[in-house]
Amino acid sequence: MLHKTRGIVLHSIKYGETGLITTIYTEAYGRMSFIMQGIHSKKSPVKANLLRQLSLLEMEVDFKQGRELQRVRELKNSHPFGSIPYSIGKSSQAMFLAELLNKVLKEEESRPDLFEFLYNSIQVLDLMEDGVANFHLFFILHLTRYLGFAPTQNFSQSNRFFDLAGGAFVASQPEHPWFLHEVESQIISKILEINYNNLASLKVDRLQRNILLSSILDYYGLHLGSRLHIKSLEVLKEILQE
Repeated sequence: MLHKTRGIVLHSIKYGETGLITTIYTEAYGRMSFIMQGIHSKKSPVKANLLRQLSLLEMEVDFKQGRELQRVRELKNSHPFGSIPYSIGKSSQAMFLAELLNKVLKEEESRPDLFEFLYNSIQVLDLMEDGVANFHLFFILHLTRYLGFAPTQNFSQSNRFFDLAGGAFVASQPEHPWFLHEVESQIISKILEINYNNLASLKVDRLQRNILLSSILDYYGLHLGSRLHIKSLEVLKEILQE
């Protein structure tokens, strides 16, 4: 049966000589894998350049319940990117975020609130001019609200240390190593309070950004039950040096 849905491209791997298997997070069905045969053929209705990481799509899907690899009847770009492919800072973040999302989005069910957050955030990244270097920090921290382990925002003069394991700010350094010191904890607190419109007001240097990024990924690992290995992490850290 044919269904229309929006989608966000997460990952593609080569299939045979001319095909791709592409993982797409869809509005109607959640995470799905699609087989795209003859993708590089001139006659193919689906063009490979539409399947870049985080591309935003309008799709007509030939959906069959229980089928491991679904098929696409029609595919078009719903928001052609104006800057992500042409900015090394934005494209490196897109690569990192797509890899992260491919690891943490597992459900094959519709999550409209989560989809809207992802879809709108990617549009923001493409359009934004100021605060780009810290976009990924905001994104992955606020994503936790939809994954079920959002931090408790209780930072104060007495609660000055962010306990990664407990997911809250505490008064003294925990006995375990999974915590942030006061400066980085305060930045986490600020990120939790702001939105994309005032992301440019967030002042973070390269060292702090790298500490925060690694720590938030540790936070994910602690609450998902397994450490995340993100291949593009070191590339992202190297590029975002401002």
